[in-house]
Amino acid sequence: MNAIVGSTASGKSALAFYLACKYKLDIFSIDSLSVYKYIDIASAKPSKAELSQIKHYGIDVLNPDEKCNAKVFFDLLNSLSQKRLIIVGGSSFYLKSMIDGLSKIPQSNKEISKYVESLLIDKHEAYKLLAKIDESYTSKIHQNDVYRIAKGLEIYFLTGKSPSVFFMENKKERLNIKINIFELIKPKDILIKDIESRTKSMYKNGLVDEVRNLISSYPHSQTLKAIGIKEIIAFLDSKITKEQSKELIIKNTIALAKRQRTFNRTQFCDIFRGEIVELKNKIEAILDKTI
Repeated sequence: MNAIVGSTASGKSALAFYLACKYKLDIFSIDSLSVYKYIDIASAKPSKAELSQIKHYGIDVLNPDEKCNAKVFFDLLNSLSQKRLIIVGGSSFYLKSMIDGLSKIPQSNKEISKYVESLLIDKHEAYKLLAKIDESYTSKIHQNDVYRIAKGLEIYFLTGKSPSVFFMENKKERLNIKINIFELIKPKDILIKDIESRTKSMYKNGLVDEVRNLISSYPHSQTLKAIGIKEIIAFLDSKITKEQSKELIIKNTIALAKRQRTFNRTQFCDIFRGEIVELKNKIEAILDKTI
């Protein structure tokens, strides 16, 4: 199975769609926003025409008040192991987690989740707290890795055991699937222009109304903190102007793209990187031999 990762607005979804059409594949999306229903514009979800033309998995799976984690994608991908899929998405930390394997996580509860969330308001202090609890576990994760910091703290508060002890007692379940990973690289200047263009299109397509409806229906959803949503909320709360919200989305998306590139560079060793033509040719060469 092949997976295309890359920064937001790099063109990975378009490449995956092209390959899916050419080789009659289904698409498995790994995206922390597209997995939710009713978040279409902010997530840059494939169009209805694309969704009707090619079967997509991992999209519109959860309601906005449900929690997304690697296990959601792990279980879904495991159930589709016999399908002819191409994996694509910007949330490559979920892909990394699935490849490394997942330990059984204790069932959370709202009280502890809210407490951990309050600790993460200052993620550096949360990181320090986790380091006191489990220095070994914390030394293996970056201080900005909010996902793993939260997971470590939740495990401790739910079980009373350090993450290292918990994971030692609960061995990881691994995917029975070999995944070739490809990272799509887009020159920085072009990427920034595309982020600016996509952001402007999101506003024209009704981003403000989408966020307004999301707040009304799911006022406590974790998705309200996502880029493209939190900035609109600040605008609707009259904290910033509409133009400032647009500028903030662009700025925050560019910063996200940088973090995604760093993650992919540091977390995936066996990976092929290239710009669009090079990557397309490489994947086609593999698919021509296997399909």
